[in-house]
Amino acid sequence: MDRKKPAPPSSRKGSRPISEIVRSSLRDAVFGMQDGLISTLGALTGIAKGTESRTAVIISGIVIIVVESLSMAAGAYLSSKSQRQYLQRLLREEEETIARDPEGERREIWEMYRARGYLDAEIEMIANRLLSDRALLLEDMAHKELGISPTKLENPAGNALVMGIAYILGGLVPILPYLALSIDAAIPVSILGTFLTLFLFGGLKGRLTRQVWWRSGLEMVVIAGIAAVAGYLVGQLANLWLR
Repeated sequence: MDRKKPAPPSSRKGSRPISEIVRSSLRDAVFGMQDGLISTLGALTGIAKGTESRTAVIISGIVIIVVESLSMAAGAYLSSKSQRQYLQRLLREEEETIARDPEGERREIWEMYRARGYLDAEIEMIANRLLSDRALLLEDMAHKELGISPTKLENPAGNALVMGIAYILGGLVPILPYLALSIDAAIPVSILGTFLTLFLFGGLKGRLTRQVWWRSGLEMVVIAGIAAVAGYLVGQLANLWLR
């Protein structure tokens, strides 16, 4: 009984595997969460110390989270879209080259696979197979020449959504204590809650990337902590200079 040949990856349809979705979203999630936690914490701590007003802190926190999450999402969308458009241009150029000069592509296939140690008989089989299917040839040449996978280009809308949601979730952590506690009590709880969340999120990132989870958590705490301390010191120096 004849077996049906599987379609090449470039023409296969269906939902993306979970691992691919996680991989494409992890960068934006880490960036958005970390920035939401640290930038909101720094701003609210400074406002709390300067005004001693829970109302001012809460209003400021809401404004910061809304404005910054939209700004971060817009930035993620535009940067991802620009990258996608650039890669699509490279793919179109490669596709035009394949259509215009198939024999030139054959020579490139021989050069690439011979440099990797393939035997002539193996290269001949590979070249014939690739040249018989332009979609497969485009996928192979794009991957080996340009480092691009045509089926795995970035999703600008998805990146923006992940970035915006991650920022909101991160930004809520520092502001929540001010909703229930006095200024003096809320400040340390906000700081501790923020760094605990950083540690736990870093640990989750470590689990997803198959690293030691607590080392990944500490790494995120240390790097974000340096940024937070630097921001606090700059604020204090500016305050002294402006007096």
